[in-house]
Amino acid sequence: MGLVEGLIRKWKGYVEIELLGYSPERFLNLCTARGIELWKVRCSSAGGYCCCISLRDFWRLKPILKKSGVRLRLSSRRGLPFFLHKNRRRKWYAAGIGAFFLFLYVMSLFIWDIQIEGNRSYTRDTLLEFLEAASVRAGSRKTQVDCGQLEEEIRAAFPEITWVSAGISGTRLFIRIKENEVLSQVPQKDDSPANIVAARDGIITSMVVRQGTARTVLGETVAEGQILIEGRVPIVGDDGAEIRAYLVPADGDVRARTVHTYEKEIPLFYEERTATGRERRGIYLKAGPWSLTILPPAAGHGEWDYFMEEKQLTLFTDFCLPVYLGNIRGREMVSYEKNYGERELRELARALNGQAVKNLEEKGVHILENNDRIETCPGGWRISGRLVTEESIARREAVAEKGLME
Repeated sequence: MGLVEGLIRKWKGYVEIELLGYSPERFLNLCTARGIELWKVRCSSAGGYCCCISLRDFWRLKPILKKSGVRLRLSSRRGLPFFLHKNRRRKWYAAGIGAFFLFLYVMSLFIWDIQIEGNRSYTRDTLLEFLEAASVRAGSRKTQVDCGQLEEEIRAAFPEITWVSAGISGTRLFIRIKENEVLSQVPQKDDSPANIVAARDGIITSMVVRQGTARTVLGETVAEGQILIEGRVPIVGDDGAEIRAYLVPADGDVRARTVHTYEKEIPLFYEERTATGRERRGIYLKAGPWSLTILPPAAGHGEWDYFMEEKQLTLFTDFCLPVYLGNIRGREMVSYEKNYGERELRELARALNGQAVKNLEEKGVHILENNDRIETCPGGWRISGRLVTEESIARREAVAEKGLME
C-alpha cells in the first residue's frame, strides 16, 4: 500500500474485522463480486480471517453476511472520522487544532524568506537593501509583490544584471539573476592634452614613448610629480627654431626602480586569551520581534565567547515560518599579559612582510629585494621593512592648454 493510498484510507476511515463462521471463503468471494475492497487479509487465531475494510463498504456487508452465514466481529476502528468522534467533547483540543491550521493559513499569505541566486558582483546585502527600499522584505504580503515589476526594477537599478527571474513558492521569494560577464560600457579614451608624470620617486629602467616628448632618460633619478613625457610636440624649422607646437595627450610606458617601506611599532607585552575548559550550552527561540533565550548561569569570573547557529523553521520545502531556532555555545576565556618572545616577533614580522608583498604583487609590481628587521624602540619593538621593486610609475596628469604652450 502506497503512502498516498494509506493517507486517503485514514482520511475516510476504515475498520479491522474478524470473520467467523462456516464459510468465510464464500464471504470473500461475494465481496469481490460486488466490488468491495478488502486488504491485509490474513488467517486469525480462531480459525477465521482478519482483514481491513473502508467505512463506506462496511455498511454494505449486511446482505453478504446473511447470505454467506458468516459472523463478523469488529477488532479496531481507525482513521479521522473515529478520531473526531472520540474527541468530540474536547472543545479546547479541537480549538487548538483549528487555531493551528488557521495560523498556517495566515502565515501562507506572507513572504518569510528571500533566496537570491547567481549574484557575484553584487552582494546579497546590497540586493536586500534594494528590495527593502522597494518595500519587499520578509513579512511582506504576497499580493503586494509584483514579480514582473520587481524584475524590471532590478534590471534598471543594476546595469550589470542582464537577466532576472522572480517568483514565489510557498512562503519563499526566489530571485535568480545572471550578471554580464563583459563590461557593459567601453571606457572612452580621453584625448585632452596631458603629461605623463612620475607617480613616485625612482630610477628609470625602461621607457617607451608612443606620443609626446620624453623629458627624462634611462638611469635618471626622478621625483614624484616630475614630468616624464610631455604632451607637447614641437615643430622646428631648418634653422632649429621652433615654428609651432602640437598639444597631444602624452602616452607611453615608463618603468623605474623604486623603494617601498613599511613600519609598525608594538608594545613589549600583548594580551593572550586562552580557554579554561568551562562551557555553557543553551538554546534560543526567535519569532518576529520576540525572542527567548535559555542559557544556564555562568560559573567563574572569566570572559565568555559565544557561538550561535540559527536555523529557520520550515514545515515543507518552501513553506518557511518567521520562527528561528538556535543553539548557543559559550567558552570561558581568561586574559593575561605576555611578553613578546623571539618566535612571536618573527611571526609578526613575517605576517607584515607577507601582506606588503601581497599588496604589491596584486598591483603587478616586480620585487627585486626584500629586507626586514626587528629592533627595540622606546615604546617596545619596531618592525620595519624595505622592498626594492621595479614597477610602472607613469601617471596621467591633465594640463590646461595654456600651461602647455608656455
